[in-house]
Amino acid sequence: MGSPSETDHLHMVAFLDRLTLGLQHAAAPVIEDAAFAGLRGFMAEIAGARARDGFYPSATAAFVMSFKTAFIPILSAEYSGSPERCQSEIKTLGDIVDQLAFLTFDAYATAREQVITRQNQAMLVLSTPTLRIWNQVVMMPLVGIIDTRRAQDIMEQLLMAISRDEAKVAILDVTAVPIIDTRVALHLTKVVAAARLLGAEVIVTGFSPEAAQTLVKLDIDLSRIRTRGTLRAGLAEALRFLGLRVGAIT
Repeated sequence: MGSPSETDHLHMVAFLDRLTLGLQHAAAPVIEDAAFAGLRGFMAEIAGARARDGFYPSATAAFVMSFKTAFIPILSAEYSGSPERCQSEIKTLGDIVDQLAFLTFDAYATAREQVITRQNQAMLVLSTPTLRIWNQVVMMPLVGIIDTRRAQDIMEQLLMAISRDEAKVAILDVTAVPIIDTRVALHLTKVVAAARLLGAEVIVTGFSPEAAQTLVKLDIDLSRIRTRGTLRAGLAEALRFLGLRVGAIT
């Protein structure tokens, strides 16, 4: 491991300060003692920051364990005349750091999960954009697998767009959805029903020939859903629904 950075050095100093304070007031040398609350919070904050900055778990673990070597010279100088006391103190502090390593790893894992959750939420938003493509017409191109969680997000985003833009027609394009099965068809049916409660009609476009055959074989009733083979045909249908002349678009 290379030499510590200036930030790591400051963290080590702050760690030793909080550790010393804890040892002075702790009833027992265990990290759960209330006297070590400041140290626990400090290390949890560091672990969270390192998780958000993209450090690997091994790097964070090595950082925590480096505190063992940081205080060995200090204790050796402090108890130079009593080797047995020195070894006892080193063991005690080593045990505390080991306990702290587990706590820090839990904090790291929790922070990392939060980062991943936020990233997934951001990806969901990016993968379900809602576009106003005409007056009173919004369109949502869907890309990738549609699972239960994403289906809920699709419904929420589409209903918000319908309300925001006072849309009467919403086009859902599933051209880039690789799997159209019973589950996906059920989700689409729910989206259509929810949109109708807001006074909007949904047109689903982009069913592939393979998807159409699959849905027919599964005996799935999509008679209540307006469908068109292409986005172009879907837009033409939306304009007809609004009573507009489609002209060259058809």
